[in-house]
Amino acid sequence: MALSACAGRSDLGYASLMSEVPATRAIVVPSPGGPSVVAVLQQQYQDGLSQEIALSTASLTSGQNAFYVSLLNNTAGNTELPNALSLPSMTPDRLQREMEERMPGVEMETSLVYVQNRFGPFGFATGRSSAGDLCLYAWQQIEPGEPAVFVPGGAVSVRLRLCDADANVDQLLRVFYGYTIAAYYRQESWNPYGDPPSPPKQLGEKDAPIYPRGLGDSRGSATIVRRRNVTERDRQVTSPVQAPRRTIDKDMIVPAVPLETAPPSGYPVVPPPPSQ
Repeated sequence: MALSACAGRSDLGYASLMSEVPATRAIVVPSPGGPSVVAVLQQQYQDGLSQEIALSTASLTSGQNAFYVSLLNNTAGNTELPNALSLPSMTPDRLQREMEERMPGVEMETSLVYVQNRFGPFGFATGRSSAGDLCLYAWQQIEPGEPAVFVPGGAVSVRLRLCDADANVDQLLRVFYGYTIAAYYRQESWNPYGDPPSPPKQLGEKDAPIYPRGLGDSRGSATIVRRRNVTERDRQVTSPVQAPRRTIDKDMIVPAVPLETAPPSGYPVVPPPPSQ
């Protein structure tokens, strides 16, 4: 009986390799004030990992708001590995299938407006669900601009599925503008972002002061104002500053001020009132 009991034991297996990890292990983190991360499902590959980062949802549309992120360690794409991660190209047909799978029944329209966030350009589509919610689907693939043959630099693929009952397009896009990538591979060769951009040419130059764009601007951006000579024409088109009003007593007699400029031609001349 003991031998038969030992022979009948087996470990429980799962058909999916997806496992839940703490929210603090999310690859992508929304900006402060945005939707909160409620759960993270992760799947590990030989050359990377992918996550479905579930976000808080305030809509009547069926489905879960989420970031879909893939972190690729090697862009060479070794297909011989038994459990390899591949990032297919973002073709219109593939993106359409993704939207139909993650937002079924919502008619999405791809925007032709050029937009980019801190990681580069991205695309998005919007649509209205049958429940009246506004939905956004955005996509972005971050990889080096020049392919590295000998030392692949890695890549990051990001998708966002977001529906909200009260938000507009600008508010939904703000989530994709403000997200942060909080994970990386500890390798010198892993750099999907490319070389850092050069500072502005005006930075450090003379006669190019930099002023804050406005008090209370949370973005901390600044604008560069160049000095220029004011011409006589600029003085003429500049609107004069209005002087503060004065309170005039009703018993005060104000003398008439003679006209110093001639009236426009083609109009009758109005005679001044008789002096008292």
